[in-house]
Amino acid sequence: MASYRSDVIIETPAGSRIKYAWDPQANRFRAKKVLPLGMSFPFDFGFIPGTRAPDGDPLDALVVADAPLAVGAIVECRLLGVFRVAMSEKGGSKLVENDRLVAAPVDTIRGARWRELADLGAELLAEIGDFFQSYVEREGRRFVHRGRAGARAAHATLLRSCE
Repeated sequence: MASYRSDVIIETPAGSRIKYAWDPQANRFRAKKVLPLGMSFPFDFGFIPGTRAPDGDPLDALVVADAPLAVGAIVECRLLGVFRVAMSEKGGSKLVENDRLVAAPVDTIRGARWRELADLGAELLAEIGDFFQSYVEREGRRFVHRGRAGARAAHATLLRSCE
């Protein structure tokens, strides 16, 4: 079985209520928004440099790591799969494709044997999907989950988004 890899730059560490985002004009990270009380990022969230998703931003990646990673850390990851999603802008009705890759660090204890999205187990996959949906809908945006696929599909999504 092939192992698909990519570097991911961490924007928001696991456990954070603050959503950080890379600002290319300022060449640094900015605090972008605060999640509601009781809500936090369940895993590290970042992007894959050198990519452009249909929403115009770099391709998003959720990293299931052993411990929270630092903002700005570059982590070599194994792509496990992709959540196929579409969402609207706040107050808008037009849906834009905005897939989320799911990955594990190459150097990991917890996910050392993970090679595919299914290896995470149904409970963890449901938690990830619920987070994606609730995060978007709490902002007053529409969210449509169009399914998920494994490592090969994640790699294909990555290749399509390379600039």
